[in-house]
Amino acid sequence: MNDTELLLRNDYFLAFENFIEAPAPGLALRIVCRGSENETDLLLNLDGTVDRWQIDFHSYAYYSAVAEDFSIVPDAEFYADTAYRIYENSPLLRYLKQHTHLASQEQARKVSYRHFMFACMEHQVEVISTNPPSIQLLEPKKNVR
Repeated sequence: MNDTELLLRNDYFLAFENFIEAPAPGLALRIVCRGSENETDLLLNLDGTVDRWQIDFHSYAYYSAVAEDFSIVPDAEFYADTAYRIYENSPLLRYLKQHTHLASQEQARKVSYRHFMFACMEHQVEVISTNPPSIQLLEPKKNVR
């Protein structure tokens, strides 16, 4: 199972840590998260009990982290009902195409923007980009219990 497949499992949960803009040459945005099959481990965040993830976008048009209590689950079709979701169409994409230059950028650059969402504990992390992220498991949890 590769790193992306692990995030696409129904029984895997994420917790958002932070964003880093332009962390390296050729990189526009980095998202750092913790992950686990056990939500309690994410809440406790004890050493060795959670995975640590690095999610890199080489370009983006928009990103945000919204507190879970104030987020809206898009009324759109998505890749799977998992922590990592990919929307071809969503209310956020429609809003940005109507109220920003996103639609004209799509036409001029001959690209198509997608909505990448990470349904984390306490946050919804959303990125609008033309390309999927590079996802890497930095530190796997230790199998010590």
